[in-house]
Amino acid sequence: MRDPVSDRPAPDDTNCDGSRRFLPVAAVTCDPYISDNVAADRTVSFSAHRWEGDFSRAVEMLNRSSAHKTWFPGSCGDNYSLAVLDQFWLVDDRGRATRPGYPSDSCGLPKPGGLAAIKELTPVGSTEDRIALSDDQIYELSHCRPAYRPATTGTAALTSLSAGSVFCRFSATEFVGTSSTTETFDGLPPAPDCGALATEVASTIYVDRPTNEERLLTVELDGCRRVIADGYAPMQASDELLASFR
Repeated sequence: MRDPVSDRPAPDDTNCDGSRRFLPVAAVTCDPYISDNVAADRTVSFSAHRWEGDFSRAVEMLNRSSAHKTWFPGSCGDNYSLAVLDQFWLVDDRGRATRPGYPSDSCGLPKPGGLAAIKELTPVGSTEDRIALSDDQIYELSHCRPAYRPATTGTAALTSLSAGSVFCRFSATEFVGTSSTTETFDGLPPAPDCGALATEVASTIYVDRPTNEERLLTVELDGCRRVIADGYAPMQASDELLASFR
């Protein structure tokens, strides 16, 4: 091909209409998973990584044709155990970015060869980015509600309690993020009478076995330092449980 203006050979990165081809010089990949804990501003973090080098192999793999769908879909099996692939963008020397798709195999699943080829290039830096979550998204991620609600005590003793490990934290009723504990709640003794007010609490949702209802579980991190499962008599938090939230 020749340049129509100067009648000189056109550069290799030029299309027939004179526009420049997209030739990647870098790629940015984003981790497929976000951080476990939510910050006080209701954000979670994820990492982005930049790669540079010769993209010829990666482009070749991404440009592969998708396979024809199999005539025997039953042979594909379940795909719930497949690894989640990174999202990624290709960037050219002018800063333009494009997000290519993956070719698919005969089962309709993405072929990850292009991404693998990108990750064989030279890593040149990583950054942490943050995204904001709604209250419903925080509940889906952590199984706790980021809106403060006081605990409701009862008189019946709780014989068994199964709760999640992630709690929403509150300071003076304001949400201050989430944190996790690996401590259990079984075997805690009844809490003695106490009138001290808790200003730091952590709460999560548990399923009450007799009613199969979702209820609130609250851990008082100061004050009386009780564990209160809604509708049941308060229990005394152990030192190990309280320390796990520090």
